[in-house]
Amino acid sequence: MKVIERDRSSGNLMRRHDIIGYAYWKNGYKKEAEYWFNEQIRISKGAIKVGRYYSSSFDPNNAYYDLAGMYAFRGEKEKALEMLRKFDRCPVMSKSMVDDINNYNPLFNSIRNDPEFQKIIISWEEKYQAEHEKVRNWLEEQEKL
Repeated sequence: MKVIERDRSSGNLMRRHDIIGYAYWKNGYKKEAEYWFNEQIRISKGAIKVGRYYSSSFDPNNAYYDLAGMYAFRGEKEKALEMLRKFDRCPVMSKSMVDDINNYNPLFNSIRNDPEFQKIIISWEEKYQAEHEKVRNWLEEQEKL
């Protein structure tokens, strides 16, 4: 917690306010958690509004993904799914992103078994697999495999 306060006062705070909020929430600090959740929503919406790289389809830590997590955690399923559909516009998906949302990120626990959520995850897995196959083919062409 001291690191958070230090970074906040220096203006050097990392972008993952949702994770900070979740840590507070898990430890019973609901008021503090809400502050960080609201900050994540504010930053994400602001990035989308002005078109920052963080809101583009090329940033794997996309503002839409972060908003989806916040909405899912707060029980706003339709908003969460809407943000995930927007994030699904990313042309490439990393294995770590697929694994994070599908297996590890607790913010998505409330919608993880939803059929539409599962459909989006399948899309992400297909994107990852397609990119993986392109790399494999390239490596074979270069005689690296």
